[in-house]
Amino acid sequence: MTFTQMAQYVLPPLAVDAARWLLAGRRRPRSEAGCVHIHYEVIPEWQPPKEGTSTFDFAVAQRAVDWELGVPVVRDNLQALRLINLLEATVLDFGCGNGHYQAILAACSHTAKWTYTGVDSQAEFVQFCRRTYPTSCFETVEAGQPLPFADNTFDIVLASGVMQYIQNAVLTLAELRRVTRGYVLVSRLPTWKYQDSHIVMQYLRGGIGEEHYPLHVFNRCLVEDLFAQLGLAVLWRDYGSEFFTLAGEREPVTHLVYLLGKVGAPMVCSRQGSSPEASGHIHEEVKKGRLPLGAFNFR
Repeated sequence: MTFTQMAQYVLPPLAVDAARWLLAGRRRPRSEAGCVHIHYEVIPEWQPPKEGTSTFDFAVAQRAVDWELGVPVVRDNLQALRLINLLEATVLDFGCGNGHYQAILAACSHTAKWTYTGVDSQAEFVQFCRRTYPTSCFETVEAGQPLPFADNTFDIVLASGVMQYIQNAVLTLAELRRVTRGYVLVSRLPTWKYQDSHIVMQYLRGGIGEEHYPLHVFNRCLVEDLFAQLGLAVLWRDYGSEFFTLAGEREPVTHLVYLLGKVGAPMVCSRQGSSPEASGHIHEEVKKGRLPLGAFNFR
């Protein structure tokens, strides 16, 4: 497996694009380009990232939709979105990056009539998206601040490969629930079953320079309890196409895909195929007010 093939499984999307450009566009010598080391370490508290995308070529983001449709992560998300039986819908892409899901959703028959809106904290990315997809709405948002939308604005919120890189995941999830009237799709969420939640630093060293990114690795039970406390019912869960390992840990960190429904929302309660038992359990947990937010140890 080449580095660029491996990168789509373990790196942030922008780092993947930067790596592809540096390895292919600049045609670095094979010995230099191939010596890329990736590892993860548990750290005691959240630390600022050292980003390596300042030389990012936005032309790389204009890949053919057919190529995107073959990416495992994209296939994971589309599989989950097909479970939502809506011919027309409004969708918010939270952390839209290069905006490629605008083209992806438009290319799929199930989502072709959905109205797309994208938001990102990087103004440069939003400007690129506005130029590339002028018929869609893109907004710059500030990390940790309320989204510039009224309650119940969107039918669906997509958060793909985003939540683990946000320092205060609790506040962000609550905000995503506020702006949706129905569903939140959280995907590429790194979890493990038997270990506690941790903050981890992802290090990249080699031909693409040196970078590091802090991220959350969630205990699966705790994060699902968090969903429940925030009023989000787990309608569907599946293993994604990615995983990584931490030195000294026998359990791998797997990426999960969660289709969440807003508890009490009419469009979710009427959804065919949802589990009454699961929904009832979530309602009871929310009513009882169990599991204080402090138990999640998010900094």
